[in-house]
Amino acid sequence: MGRYLGMASAMLTAAALAGCQPAAAPANSTPAAPPTNTAATSTPPAPIADAADAAAAKTYLEGLYAHYKTSKDSTFELYAVDGRGPFDPDLVALLKADQKALKGDEGVLESDLLCDCQDFESLHATIAVQSATPTTARATSDFQDSGIADAKPGHDSFDLVKVGQVWRIDDIHTADMPSLRKALTDEIRSLGSGGNAAAN
Repeated sequence: MGRYLGMASAMLTAAALAGCQPAAAPANSTPAAPPTNTAATSTPPAPIADAADAAAAKTYLEGLYAHYKTSKDSTFELYAVDGRGPFDPDLVALLKADQKALKGDEGVLESDLLCDCQDFESLHATIAVQSATPTTARATSDFQDSGIADAKPGHDSFDLVKVGQVWRIDDIHTADMPSLRKALTDEIRSLGSGGNAAAN
């Protein structure tokens, strides 16, 4: 009897010890993947152009093209170098240097680049701003003169800069003149070395 009681006691002890052991994972189980830090691996959002700066640049160009809505408006002169024009100081300096080098001759500026014309009747322009910051902007204008029957549509691109609190044109790009700055610079250099004006 004592032998059976000893065996039963040993079996109970073994069962209790087995219950304390952690259950073994199934042989074909796959370890759980560690949690992913989505904040560290997510792609940052692309920068967005400042809406207020873009709107201000658009308003500025629309104001320039408002002078071309009727041929009776003669208050605007694109190439004015006395502070009334729309160019930034660097571009104004190039215009002055070009006028001085030309000595009254005609040069690269044979027409008004904003309207791609020498005369206009009623020009309508649509302005779009591609990028803008508090100090720089890039924009385009698509325009056509509805007052001239055979007028072709035109397209200009602009580099704008903020001078003080006012937008100014830093460069103009057209189909015939990829860069107003470069055209003026090249003409000044040519005339300074004894060459002819680019238009001649």
